[in-house]
Amino acid sequence: MIYDKFKVVITMNDEMLRLSLIELMNKDLLNNFINEIFNYHLREGEYVYMQYKIVSDNIVINIYDNSNSNCFKAYIFTNDDIDNDMKDVYYINVNCCYEKYRNKGTKNKLDLLGALLKEQDNDEKKRIINYIDNDCMKNILLKHFTV
Repeated sequence: MIYDKFKVVITMNDEMLRLSLIELMNKDLLNNFINEIFNYHLREGEYVYMQYKIVSDNIVINIYDNSNSNCFKAYIFTNDDIDNDMKDVYYINVNCCYEKYRNKGTKNKLDLLGALLKEQDNDEKKRIINYIDNDCMKNILLKHFTV
């Protein structure tokens, strides 16, 4: 949480996500995570290049799939609405994801990840993470998001 003179600004859980991604990669679960959350269809033996960075308080995940489709996609998790007409760049407003989760019970995994980046309550984080089907991935996310 960052305090400025006039208001409290809730930041995203970026460090929790970064640590989770590192452990997912180290345990050879990154492809499973990308398949489940980002709706990829990577098969055994196919890999992606993934870059994680923070740019202007936004979490940017670049994924380059060099298997069959040779596609590059950027997923930008932000606190703002950003108009976009680029085909392979996706702006995900974590506030909207959080509202979809809280008010409509979304089951969309990308929206759930956005809600997880916004959520501050550990019990609620656990409920969001429980939508993940893979127990190993679930345990890694629980470990890093519910500290």
